[in-house]
Amino acid sequence: MADLPDYSQALPEALSCCNPLEAEHVALPKAAARVLREAVTADRDQPPFDRSAMDGFALRADAWAAEKDFRVVGSIPAGGTLPDGLELDPQADVVRIATGAAVPRDTTGFDAVVQIEKAQVTEGDSPTVRFTVEGVKPGMNIHQRGADATAGQEIIPAGTMLRPHHLGIAAAVGAGQVSVTRKPRVVILSSGDELRPIDTPLAELEPQQIRNSNGPMLVALLYAMGCEVVRQEHVVDEAQAVTEACTQAVADADLVITSGGVSVGQRDLFPATWPTLGYETVLHGVKMQPGKPVFVAKPQGDRSAKPQAACVIGLPGNPVSVLATAHLFAWPMVRRMLGLDPVLPWRRVWLSTPTKPNARREAFRAARFVGETREQVEVLPWQGSGDLSHTATAEGWVRLPASNTELHAGTPLMFLPLLGGYSDTAAH
Repeated sequence: MADLPDYSQALPEALSCCNPLEAEHVALPKAAARVLREAVTADRDQPPFDRSAMDGFALRADAWAAEKDFRVVGSIPAGGTLPDGLELDPQADVVRIATGAAVPRDTTGFDAVVQIEKAQVTEGDSPTVRFTVEGVKPGMNIHQRGADATAGQEIIPAGTMLRPHHLGIAAAVGAGQVSVTRKPRVVILSSGDELRPIDTPLAELEPQQIRNSNGPMLVALLYAMGCEVVRQEHVVDEAQAVTEACTQAVADADLVITSGGVSVGQRDLFPATWPTLGYETVLHGVKMQPGKPVFVAKPQGDRSAKPQAACVIGLPGNPVSVLATAHLFAWPMVRRMLGLDPVLPWRRVWLSTPTKPNARREAFRAARFVGETREQVEVLPWQGSGDLSHTATAEGWVRLPASNTELHAGTPLMFLPLLGGYSDTAAH
């Protein structure tokens, strides 16, 4: 145990195994939740014209006077203009204008908009309007040209995880295609002869057999991280079958994730298989609970000569260990492959009730918030790393220091939200 690294020591070693993937161009509608590789710039000023911020009337500010009646001589809808050849007196005339319409400052000198709620209109063949305002200033209710961005200005920086509003910004500047990081291709290999497919009827399950809960859980986690899951495959606990599956996996993937088969039992075959395929072990065992047997390997030799060679992470077989180590190791590794900062969104919380930690290992325990402030958490009771059911109400993980003494209520701890949980953590 003393020779094993703790989590803070182990994570940098795991991150050293993976590099950012190359970029690809995709159509804007397919770019959601992808990482931008080349900044999006404005192709013209934004907005590209002086834009009315209100439904109302455009006029010259210096023409306004209290109780003055103006003639209404035209109307400008959004996307429209004044009729050609319209003659008006900027000191006596105004035009109706819609929200989003261009204010014709160059041709009329109009430099303000009074909202319709402040207008008393007299309709008829020659309508007039009087404004119930205390004054009119230049620029009033006008969204000035170039106020948001000027032509050539960077408006979405490289490295941004694209959200729906980013797609709207890109569309406004004509970026129909964007350069994004290619999604990591992942192959999932599970082991354990006790596992059966999830649709196995109860009557066909032997007492010592269990359904494969790790597979669908890992698929969902990897999609939430931003990966493309190439396939999920179960491998029998035989050396030749494991070798063949691993060989094919590294040929098809950027990241191979295994579940089970990484401890020290006779049928834990993955750790001994990878060196025969040209991989070196970077990490095997971490002083943590759950997830102690976690395994990481990378191709031997110069990574610069083969920067996109698949990296390997082996997760323990028990489902809570899989859930924890996928968050703590696979997630930051995927973030690095996407070109994102691998630092996870840990934040400080406080214990709501006394909690007993592990005396020898740092522990990562499922927890949920109590109270309305989402600042206090309770650690959920569990029966060990096979007890996935206890995570049903979990909202994240708390990091408990190794200690012989109970942690009292009010103890500050670090909290990591679950992927796909209350916050959209994949975009962090």
